[in-house]
Amino acid sequence: MANQLPLKRNRIELHPTVKDKWGLPVAYIRKIWHPHDQYLMTTLAQRCGDVLRFGVDPANGNFQIEGQGGVHQAPNGIARIANHILGGARFGTDRNDSVLDPDCRAWDFDNLYITDGSFMPTSGGANPTLTIQANSFRVADELLKRL
Repeated sequence: MANQLPLKRNRIELHPTVKDKWGLPVAYIRKIWHPHDQYLMTTLAQRCGDVLRFGVDPANGNFQIEGQGGVHQAPNGIARIANHILGGARFGTDRNDSVLDPDCRAWDFDNLYITDGSFMPTSGGANPTLTIQANSFRVADELLKRL
């Protein structure tokens, strides 16, 4: 697992030709890997392979592994189910470069708060679930102040 740097070209769009059963365009992920992400994933995969290769099996000697490489090299590397898609509605202090204010309220909407992972610009390189939960509690505390 490695941090994936945000790129403006990476986003979720409506497909121009593929439709769902109701005739509506389906969403699809447009993604490319930043060269730094590729370097990190390749390096981490190499180190993990080293751990396995140099681990000792008392009965058979060193472990043998089949293939290795960064996630970006996998056939399904463009959009893997393990990805935490973040950043679709980033928060910030300036409405010109963010969708949400610092309390995760959509700019110009009095009662629309977004507390899923889309408020985060990027992940710190690990599962963001606890950060998302902590932020949701923080936003809930702000909402309580409005009551």
